[in-house]
Amino acid sequence: QAPLCADVVFQLQGGHRVFAHRVYLATACSRFYDLFTLEGPPESLSEGDAGTRDLSSWGRGFLSLRWELVADP
Repeated sequence: QAPLCADVVFQLQGGHRVFAHRVYLATACSRFYDLFTLEGPPESLSEGDAGTRDLSSWGRGFLSLRWELVADP
């Protein structure tokens, strides 16, 4: 439900969440590499805030990207 080491969460329709590790995704697929090397979140991002980027032009399956700070477990 809440893995301690995952640094990526895919939010699916119906509220389902899939946790992953970006290093594995980026090495397995060039599209994920491109996604994770985009310009990072806004500098003013604070805990609880989210920086969002529209990815609808990337095609099916990518709608948006949101950066969110979370407490380190």
